[in-house]
Amino acid sequence: MTVSDTSEANLLPLVDQLGPPAKEAIVTTAERLRAEEEARGRGEALIELLTLKFGPLPTHVIETIHTGTPEQVRTWTARVLTATTLDEVFA
Repeated sequence: MTVSDTSEANLLPLVDQLGPPAKEAIVTTAERLRAEEEARGRGEALIELLTLKFGPLPTHVIETIHTGTPEQVRTWTARVLTATTLDEVFA
């Protein structure tokens, strides 16, 4: 996917021409993309925290984080504070 520098002000006339269903689809897509980006960011932050605390991570741990739901990633991130092992984070 490519991100452009087109401003919102330049897009609004086009969106208005397309009508309410298109506007709703565009807004819904934008919200979904923001949520996905936030989830990726949380996952990368979790990987950094775990690496700082436990050292280099096994590949399966990184894959688990990348495939986890946003709620799982939040839970695992909170557990980093008290966990003494990787197993405790993902228990």
